[in-house]
Formats: sequence, C-alpha cells, structure tokens
Amino acid sequence: MTALQRVFFPLAFLGQHGTIAIAASLLVGMAVPFLAATLRPWLDEAILTLLTLAFLRIGFRALGSELKKPLPVLLATAVALIALPALGLGLGAAFGLNQSHPEIYLALFIALAVPPITAVPIFAGLLRLPGAVALAFLILAMAATPLTAWLHASVFFPAGSLPLDPSSIGLRLAGFLVGAAALAFAIQKVAGLPRLDKIRTHLDGINVLAMLVFAIAVMDGVGPAMVQRPGLVAILFVATFALALGQMLLMRLCLFFMEAQNAISVSLATGLRNMGLMVASLGMAIPETTWLWFAVGQFPIFFMPWLIEIARKRGLSKEPKTSVQDSEKIAR
Repeated sequence: MTALQRVFFPLAFLGQHGTIAIAASLLVGMAVPFLAATLRPWLDEAILTLLTLAFLRIGFRALGSELKKPLPVLLATAVALIALPALGLGLGAAFGLNQSHPEIYLALFIALAVPPITAVPIFAGLLRLPGAVALAFLILAMAATPLTAWLHASVFFPAGSLPLDPSSIGLRLAGFLVGAAALAFAIQKVAGLPRLDKIRTHLDGINVLAMLVFAIAVMDGVGPAMVQRPGLVAILFVATFALALGQMLLMRLCLFFMEAQNAISVSLATGLRNMGLMVASLGMAIPETTWLWFAVGQFPIFFMPWLIEIARKRGLSKEPKTSVQDSEKIAR
C-alpha cells in the first residue's frame, strides 16, 4: 500500500462498508450532542455535498437516459408528492389528529410533503440498485415540491397557520440542484470519468462523512428525550418506521408496470424523505414533539439501507440481483 493509499484508506473503508457506516453515524450523532451547535451551520454544505456526490456517482449521461423517458418517473413523483401526502393528511384529519394532536399532524406534513433525501441515489448504489432512476426521481420531486407542499398546506391547514413561501423553497432547492450539478460537472471535467470510477468507494466514504455531519446536527436533544420521555420516543420510533415502510410498499404497488429494480429504487427513495428541508423552510420554532418526530424520523433514513442489505444477504429479498453499477458505468 502506497503512502497516498494509506492516507485515503479510511475513506475507502467507510465506502466499502457504507450501509453499516451510515447507520453507525446516527449513533455517533446521538453520542456527541455537544457538537450539534458547531455543525448545524454546515447543514447546507452537507446537503450540497451529498447531491454533488450523487451526480458524480451516477453520471450525467445515465441521468439523461432516464429523463428521456420521463413518464414513469413523473407518475412516481405524482404519487409521492400528491397522492401519498393527501392520503396521510386526509386520514389524519378524518381521525381528528389535527385537533387532538396538532403537533403530530404538523410532523406528518413535514414527513410527507417533501422530496427524498439527497443521498438516495448513493443509497441505491450501495444496495446495487439503479441510481440513475433514483436521481431522476429526486430531481423531479425537488422541482415539484414548492407547488405541491404549498397546495397541501393550503388544503389541510388553516389559512396563515403555516408561513410557507413556495418561491423561497423553490429558490433553495434550485440552488442545491444547480450548485451540485455545476460542481459535479467541474470535478468530472478535471478528474475524468476513468479516475472517478476508480475512486468510487472513496466517494462513498465522503458520503458517509457528510451523513455524519447531518446526523450530529439533527440528533440534538434526542438522547435526553429518550431518558425523560422513553414512551413517547418509542411510539415515534415505531410510527416513523411504519410511515417509511408504508410509503415504500404503496409506491412499489403503484409501480407495478416498472422494471422491478427501478421500482424498488424509487420506492426506497419515497420512504426516505428530506424532512430537514421543510423544518428549515417553515422558519419558525416548531413544537417540541414535532421536532422530536423529525429527529427520531432520521432512524429509518440512516438504518434502512443497512436493514435492506441484511435482508438481501439472508435471502429475504426475492428480487434478482443485477450488475446495476456496471450498466450505469457504461451509461456514463
């Protein structure tokens, strides 16, 4: 091993064990809450890094191939951002959740009215699922979110109760997309595709570090809450996992017409939502229970790739394994 390889070995190691490293990063985030205030200002940079890595890992040519046949991904976007939030919020209102537990109802809105997290294309790659379709779905969902989130807020919440500005959300999301695409394009031109393919695991290691920054920033207060309100935390833990898995299952059923691996990749993305976007966009001090839902809701996001990988290794997944990474490498 050369000196340079020894320097970058930790990144390669993290990349080779990406799913478990991402899950562990959440536990580290809980263990070092004193760093939360220090890293919270770097949340935007972490999100931009994750999206840039997604563009680098997938490649613009593979993404373009997906966007040339957009109908399946457009339908998936409509299900994720129109049908599922309307179903969840409608059921919540029907059962009186908006009146009896408005802070939980607000958390439900935060969990449903947002696009997938920016790391889902990388998660898909770690699980040997098609990353290009996940990235195409992410981009379309980010583009649609300002309008769909505003519509759901207008329908399911009293007028003026949510300070939601579609233009500010749109500008924020556009900034992430344009900035990440520009950075990825510049890095790709300087480094070259062959070199990027050789350091794929190192890029995955950087992704783990970016997820660690995010985990530390958002897990502030969860540790003490687990001690002071263990019953509530346990309920929210079950509820957030159930919501993520329920969305994945419903999306998979809706995408019966799509090739199996692509449908699974989009379904995974659907269950892992970027709740931090809505928390930041609301620009207000959200209720404590809503924040706790948001924080506990990171467990499905950070643990789902690892759990899926375990299920696959134990033969619980019936979907055939294909060499997705090779096909995407060719498409690049």
